[in-house]
Amino acid sequence: MKPQTPLSLLSTFLLLPLSSLADFTGEVETDGVKFDFKSLKQHSVVVEKGGHPAVTKTTYTINPLGAIEWDSSIDKEDRCADGTQVCMVDWAWRSGEPEKHALNVVSIADAKSPKDSKTDYMILRDSDNKVLGLNATLRGGEDGKHTAVIQLLCDTMTGAEEPDKDGKGDNALKFISYDESASTLTLEWKTKLACEGGADEKPIDPRGSWGFFTWFIVIVFLAVAAYLIFGSWLNYNKYGARGWDLLPHSDTLRDLPYLIKDFLRRAVNTFQGSGGRGGYSAI
Repeated sequence: MKPQTPLSLLSTFLLLPLSSLADFTGEVETDGVKFDFKSLKQHSVVVEKGGHPAVTKTTYTINPLGAIEWDSSIDKEDRCADGTQVCMVDWAWRSGEPEKHALNVVSIADAKSPKDSKTDYMILRDSDNKVLGLNATLRGGEDGKHTAVIQLLCDTMTGAEEPDKDGKGDNALKFISYDESASTLTLEWKTKLACEGGADEKPIDPRGSWGFFTWFIVIVFLAVAAYLIFGSWLNYNKYGARGWDLLPHSDTLRDLPYLIKDFLRRAVNTFQGSGGRGGYSAI
């Protein structure tokens, strides 16, 4: 018997019917649950198929926010048409180098769904009705008959990380299958944004705010600097002081190294004395 994969187990918990909404642009609200995938970025997954004399490497590219943004250095014949949201490109590799041009280019889904064929969404739930993620089924392509199933799975430990380069492993974006007979591509994307309530949690930008301790250090530093500057200005204008005498409490500052040295010496003597032997000394 073929063992069940996590995805096949999930399929047993698809409790809600499909709902057809607008094109997939990162924000989804269906069956009372809101998802926000706008922080996900365009990614590609490369899957290698062995062969002789050449190796075929297939690149699947998806932009969850709309049309794929192509690098200007890529020839038009080696990529999908503008407006494609999910693209498949086959490359032949010989002796570790790719051929000059792609073997096959297929538009799987368009950013704008074909007429009368909207994107379908299905919430994934377990037996306890807990949200496990969202299935987004995108359609279109060059002939309008291709389908891309994006399984966005709730994973609290994963955000918008890099995809799985070789179609294997446990990275955020993963290749699952491509059914040529049904012209259907299935990708899995693990992200905390697919968890219920994930759309309401705004990520904290570490560059956008400082913690309490940082602010405390900054305020103390500015206060000390202001005190020294104002005191120096006052001593200069009132007493005509120069050099060390400009600083407030200049005598204390000059003696500070000696005061610290004396304090440390007394502390060492105190600890050494407390560790000494008690009672009478032998005569």
